[in-house]
Amino acid sequence: MDFLVGIWNGLLDGLQAVLSTFHGLFDSVPLVGAWSWAFSIIALTVVVRVLLLPLAIKQTRSMRAMQQLKPEIDRIQKKHKADRSMMKTDPEKYRAKKQKQQEETMKLYKEHNVNPLGGCLPLIAQMPIFIAMFRLLTTERADPLEGAGFLLVDDLTVNALQGAGIGAWFLVLAMGATMYLSQRQMMANNPASQDNPQMKIMLYLMPVMLTIFAMNFPVGLVLYWVTTNLWTMGQQYVMFRTPSTTQQTAKA
Repeated sequence: MDFLVGIWNGLLDGLQAVLSTFHGLFDSVPLVGAWSWAFSIIALTVVVRVLLLPLAIKQTRSMRAMQQLKPEIDRIQKKHKADRSMMKTDPEKYRAKKQKQQEETMKLYKEHNVNPLGGCLPLIAQMPIFIAMFRLLTTERADPLEGAGFLLVDDLTVNALQGAGIGAWFLVLAMGATMYLSQRQMMANNPASQDNPQMKIMLYLMPVMLTIFAMNFPVGLVLYWVTTNLWTMGQQYVMFRTPSTTQQTAKA
């Protein structure tokens, strides 16, 4: 337990040190100095995203591999089709067919060295950093940032509902909009998700829910979130237009 606490405190100390370093750099820059803490958060976000780039590349490769396997997965599901009506008429047969689907699908993934959870890696990796940023902006560690503004934001350490300024509301709405656009961009380049009704529901539901949550988050954290979404959109634009090794071989 002490080991985990030490890692957590080390993460907090590291992020705080990086923020302070960037603040020292931006503070002396004309026109930027007044918003040095905000630009420090933006710069920190970029650093985090660059460090997570290998996971993002792995995510893109995983998505492309899943696309290539979709016809085989559809064939397995058709071969062992399990209608929901069977849950009432013959539940054991339904469970047997579902289990057979899962077994053959996992076998297919193993044969092609595909990790179906590969697309979640960047999100999982970002969660500790996101929580750490929340702690930095809501505890005594946030004292140096108190009163720090950005555009029409009065204080990066308070939330929109606490009167952080009209700019805070613009950032909250921008967070929801960029979340929706990045998800839509990913779905447009992943045919497998387009056929999934749950994914379509999440496309609209998640941005709305997270926008509501963002109203209660420190504006500095919302700024981190917006910057992350914008980076994700740009990153996906580049990666989805870079042909995979398989596609290059096929063209050759």
